[in-house]
Amino acid sequence: MTYKFIGVAVLLLASRLVVAAVPEPMDPRDFSKLTTEQRIEQGKKLREELKKATPEERKQFRQKMHEKMQSLTPEERNQIHEKMRAEWGKLTPEQKAKMRAERKSMIDSLTPEERQQMREERKKTLEKMSPEEKRKWMEEMHKSHHPEQEKPAS
Repeated sequence: MTYKFIGVAVLLLASRLVVAAVPEPMDPRDFSKLTTEQRIEQGKKLREELKKATPEERKQFRQKMHEKMQSLTPEERNQIHEKMRAEWGKLTPEQKAKMRAERKSMIDSLTPEERQQMREERKKTLEKMSPEEKRKWMEEMHKSHHPEQEKPAS
C-alpha cells in the first residue's frame, strides 16, 4: 500500500512538473535563423505553453528572454529586428491577421496584474530609447494595431 501511495505521489509530482515547465527561451540568433514557417509554428507552441504556465513562470520566461536579448550587441539586435521586420512585410494579410489574433489571445489570457506588469516593463524600455528609436517603435506599434492603414508591399 505504501509503495502505491509513493508511486502515485511521484507520478503526480512528475506530471505537475511536465505541465508547468516553461521552455527556456531560444537564443535570438538561433530563432532568427529559422524559416518564417518554423518561427510561426515555434511561436504558436510557445504561446500555448505560456498560457498553461503560472504568472510567475511567465514572468521568469520574460525576464530570461529579456536577458538573452540584452546579451546581444546593439548591432546584432538591430540586424535581427530588421530581418524580422522585412519578413513580416512578406507575410500575407491572412497570416498577419492570424498571428495578431494569436498574440491577442495570449495577452487576453494573462491576469490583469500581468498585463499591468508588461505595460510597466514596456514603459521602462521606452525610457531607455533614444527619441529616434522611440519614434520608430511607436510607428511600428501603430501599424501593428491599425493594419488597415498598412501600405501594400511593392
